[in-house]
Amino acid sequence: MFNVKICDYFNFALVFICLLFSLSLYSKDSQNTPAYILNMKEIAEKGNSDVQYNLGLIYSNGEGVKKDLEEAIYWFKESASLNNVLAEYKLGYIYDNGLGVQKDSIKAYKYYLSAGQKGNADAQYNLGIFYRLGIGVNQDFQESLNWYKLASKQGHTAAQNNLSLLFEEGIATRQDILDAIKFYRCGN
Repeated sequence: MFNVKICDYFNFALVFICLLFSLSLYSKDSQNTPAYILNMKEIAEKGNSDVQYNLGLIYSNGEGVKKDLEEAIYWFKESASLNNVLAEYKLGYIYDNGLGVQKDSIKAYKYYLSAGQKGNADAQYNLGIFYRLGIGVNQDFQESLNWYKLASKQGHTAAQNNLSLLFEEGIATRQDILDAIKFYRCGN
């Protein structure tokens, strides 16, 4: 019975030491995190989608903290759930390129579509590519043309270039060298 009590005390002491050690690691981690990021997290946890998006950027780029794509994706998803168009585009880009996640064209399309419908030119351009090449969707040159036009009207130069190629090649529209030249020059 005496040996059992010694073992119980020893186990208790061992657990206590482990707890102290883990708390010191936790506090060191908090001490290494800049105060502004801790403040941002506090605001983000209250549901501010802009701050959530910015935290995603901070963690994806490793600005002031160790680069952490899992943490970045968490904050982008939180922000996108509140309809932040920039977070939706960023998630589309992440899934499109397999950054910290398995590449997933269907998810990328879903996020690009949501951002594109809200007017994000980069998402609209990528939707043009998806439809032109049939990535995650059925190939549809007319739909590609429509998305390129939307992005082009906002001055997206790559969309303007691709749009001019569609006019030059006569894909999804009549072949029109004059329209092709117009989009090569100014995009409108």
